[in-house]
Amino acid sequence: MSNQSVKKVNNPVRWGIISTANIACAKLIPAMLASEYCEVKAIASRSPEKAREKATQFGIEKAYGSYEELLGDPEIEAVYVPLPNDQHIDMVMMAAAHGKHVLCEKPIALNANEALRLRDIPQSQLVAEAFMVRHHPQFDTLRQHLRSGEHGKLQTVQILLSFMLDNPGDFRFDSKKGGGALFDLGCYTVMTARYLLGREPERVFCSMARSADNGTDETTHAILDFGQGQQATLTVGLKMAASQRVQVVCEKSLLDLSAPYVPGKGSPATLWIDSHAGLDDAAPQPRVLPVVEQYQCEATNFSRAVRGEIVPEFGVEDAICQMRVMDALFASAESGQWQEVAK
Repeated sequence: MSNQSVKKVNNPVRWGIISTANIACAKLIPAMLASEYCEVKAIASRSPEKAREKATQFGIEKAYGSYEELLGDPEIEAVYVPLPNDQHIDMVMMAAAHGKHVLCEKPIALNANEALRLRDIPQSQLVAEAFMVRHHPQFDTLRQHLRSGEHGKLQTVQILLSFMLDNPGDFRFDSKKGGGALFDLGCYTVMTARYLLGREPERVFCSMARSADNGTDETTHAILDFGQGQQATLTVGLKMAASQRVQVVCEKSLLDLSAPYVPGKGSPATLWIDSHAGLDDAAPQPRVLPVVEQYQCEATNFSRAVRGEIVPEFGVEDAICQMRVMDALFASAESGQWQEVAK
């Protein structure tokens, strides 16, 4: 795949990729190459051979044998960070110290105290947690429906996300590296609940089933209580059949995203809406949305924000609030009690 295969705008953002992680090579680099607002100029790895291999594969101009070398390149404006979870916050801060804008994979930190370090970054430098699903039109369409008032008050949100991870050596089974279902998948579901409700939960309850081999949570169930009678229930798992669902029950309607996190390749996403009062006359109606590549939307939107064309909706403060909820969930799982979310 060539870095020049897509016609670019006059001044695309010049990106550097921090590591040859699978998500970078399978998702973000192809997405950036397909975006007119992005130019992938460099890739770095602790292995110079891997960096050169991926640079050749994707037609990237520069390959660095260390992350520090890439960060020291004055031509690079923004970096993408897909390192293991425990390395995220330090790399974000290091990149920011070199004057780079940063798109970092989730979770951006392992707790809220770590995330608070982000406030030391100048506001002129953009930092965002890489929740690609927030850039898919199905999420915005669902939120617009909820805000319209036509479906009545939101009552409950039920969210499910799981898959079978059959690789004992994967860092997601290493608690020291921020492994486990809550960090890997639960952050998506927590973000979704916060996104749809438009505020932070007041308290949470969490239950975890942990691996006897490595201590990470393989399955996690949680309740997020937003007050006003509104709750979200979440289930995530790394040792379950693949599943994904976001269902929102309002006073007048059920709104259902059947593929909220990984829409089918080349097929449209669909929001199902059922406004019947009885179970016996249920007849969900589809709202078919355009086919998009959500990682490309994410890369494009971040780059446009760097250029000042749009104002990013989510940044440092959102990342801190997200980690406060995650902290409360871990604390609840430890205590077996409801846990208030820090303000």
